[in-house]
Amino acid sequence: MGRKAGNEIRSRTQVQPAQLKGTQSKSTQKELRLLALIHGNHNASRIELAKMTGASAGSMTSMVQQLIRKGLVIESGKGSALLGRKPVSLRLRNNLGHVVGVELGSFLTRIVVADVSSNISYKTEIETRMAEGRERVISRTFDAVHHAMKEARVSRDTLKGIGMGHSGIIDTQKGLVLCFPRPGQMTQWRNVPLRDMLEEEFGVPSTLDDSARMMALAEKHFGLGRELNDFLFIEVGMGIGASMFIDGKLYRGPGGSAGEFGHMTVEENGPLCSCGNRGCLEAMASCAAIIQAVKSAIQHGVNSKIPELVDGNLDRIGVEVIVQAAKENDTLSFRVLHEAIARVGVLLADVINLLNPSFVVFAGPLFRHGGDFLLDQLKHVIRRRALEKPASEAKLRISNLGSEAAALGAARFITAHVLENLYHEKLSIHRRAVFGDIAGASHKQ
Repeated sequence: MGRKAGNEIRSRTQVQPAQLKGTQSKSTQKELRLLALIHGNHNASRIELAKMTGASAGSMTSMVQQLIRKGLVIESGKGSALLGRKPVSLRLRNNLGHVVGVELGSFLTRIVVADVSSNISYKTEIETRMAEGRERVISRTFDAVHHAMKEARVSRDTLKGIGMGHSGIIDTQKGLVLCFPRPGQMTQWRNVPLRDMLEEEFGVPSTLDDSARMMALAEKHFGLGRELNDFLFIEVGMGIGASMFIDGKLYRGPGGSAGEFGHMTVEENGPLCSCGNRGCLEAMASCAAIIQAVKSAIQHGVNSKIPELVDGNLDRIGVEVIVQAAKENDTLSFRVLHEAIARVGVLLADVINLLNPSFVVFAGPLFRHGGDFLLDQLKHVIRRRALEKPASEAKLRISNLGSEAAALGAARFITAHVLENLYHEKLSIHRRAVFGDIAGASHKQ
């Protein structure tokens, strides 16, 4: 499918909320908001939804009936109540279609196939092999998506959208990978129209966003953030990223690039970062930096039990091995991890002083493998570095979502667009049917 066809797909089917905002009727806006609430609050009752929106019981009943008539929502059964009639729960229809979520990471690419209610039917991961070049990486990723759809028995007709998270710097409005600050990748991944490429390949609306933001979105809807309106999310993997939720909404900043925690300067004359700056946190405390520091020390003769743990193959050194060695009192591992955590803590203390977050959620391989062993060290740094009041108010937690969180978040993100598209399709069909009935009645008269 060519570029022109891809553009036609987006202009025909992909809803652009900013453009439609002024043209939608108030009833349409209310129904779309209600549809989003039903999506985000599985099996909520009319009474619960009325409390969330402030709508009257009569108004809520009317809006729910409209969504039922449009074939988007069904009554899923009765909930529990101590007294009186049991409230009827609502949920999205099961047959609205499927979406695919993809995380194109530095080392691993993860894919999930889910329905519009975020029930995963298939998930997989493959090696990204960035060193083979952008074209091979994209081709292999697309092949893996096709294979995942086949395994999940999802046809082109039932596929409604694809969401992708990428570890580079993303222009979400234009669907571009602006750059990918990793060694050897800056030139290859400059201004890549990856969203257009997805739409051309699969023929469905697609979204492209930063992987850390997609992890944070998954955390908000499926993890520790479900009950939180405000929290800070920090992911420490081969890179370092952050996201903020304020009043229940993902904060992107005016230009859409808020959250580049990894490219804050922690040491003015520190090592050169792949972004071009010196002393970035990512260059000194990411998993890539930790692994390189350990490898370099061992190659320079520093004593460690890590070579024994990897059978002498230093290419097998990963964060999980370094954490294991540190827990077994390996001095090198403990020192490198402690220095990385201290650097994260120094910058996080400033952020805590600035934003006064009530919750900070950590994700990514470093904290997934390090757990409380590293979190306790981080808490100690925060208590020493941040002001007492904001430091005591900030609760630090580790995400309990799995490694597919970014792919799941990308699937959840595209689903919001898909539901809006489906609503307008159903609305158009409904209006044509009504006008057809009116025209038929007039003709008979």
